[in-house]
Amino acid sequence: MRTLILYTSASGNTEKYAKDLAAKVEAEVMPLKKFKWKKLSEYDCIVFGGGIRGGAIMGLNDFLCHYDDMEKQDIIVFANGMSYATPETRKELISANVLDLYHVRFYQLKGSFDFSKLSFINKLLMSNSLKAIENDPNATPDQKMLLDLKTRPMEYD
Repeated sequence: MRTLILYTSASGNTEKYAKDLAAKVEAEVMPLKKFKWKKLSEYDCIVFGGGIRGGAIMGLNDFLCHYDDMEKQDIIVFANGMSYATPETRKELISANVLDLYHVRFYQLKGSFDFSKLSFINKLLMSNSLKAIENDPNATPDQKMLLDLKTRPMEYD
């Protein structure tokens, strides 16, 4: 079975997952934007990975616009982000990204995060989001956990 792993990665986390997975299953791996779709028929299984930003899986729409061309392949989608993978967050991601309309297997993975590696604008946006969580008396324990990320990076294993 020939497997292809495509990914989009803004900070390198999804790329690391894609390459680690490719090494384990002996798959080809490449960024989504470099893949030549005319080669799609060469693969039995197509895996796509993208980071989560604001509940959206980055690059997923670009990947799924070729869904009709992948009807003969097994399709797997994974996403990683700052929130912990729980049944609730998985269900929210499936719904927000309309994955329930497609015949794909979906996996949510733990992401990595290092505030110091963000661009200036992303640091600003993240700081504002963290400040809102800090000031929200109804913030959930998962949201409060994010407050530590500014000073303590997390790395997936």
